[in-house]
Amino acid sequence: MSNLGGIQNIVQAYRDEVRKAEAQLELDLAWDVKDNKKGFYKYIGDKRKTRENVGPLLNEMGDLVTLNMEKAELLNAFFASVFTSKTELQESQVPENRGKGWSKQVVPLVEEDQVRGYLSKLDKSMGPDGMHP
Repeated sequence: MSNLGGIQNIVQAYRDEVRKAEAQLELDLAWDVKDNKKGFYKYIGDKRKTRENVGPLLNEMGDLVTLNMEKAELLNAFFASVFTSKTELQESQVPENRGKGWSKQVVPLVEEDQVRGYLSKLDKSMGPDGMHP
């Protein structure tokens, strides 16, 4: 077990170094944007790239789903289940209690009326760009 802790420390140190290097690169690009616009916009363009496919997924039965249409249906069903109200929470929706979380019996629920109340009290004035939020 102590070896695992050492590996985790090495991985964390590596991640910290990568973050520092990325931050330094971004800072350098920002300082040199007037002289190196092409490099700046290439970096920004690379950051905007998205994944075009989703890897294989497991369905409710534990079977591997690889066809795009089946993956779309599976994801649609999952997202629909997250945004529809149910009387009982599924096991995966209940946060684990790690000393600071909620217990299974005391999970806070947000009602639609509460959300509407908060939204009705928001400042709906135009922003500095002249557009509504």
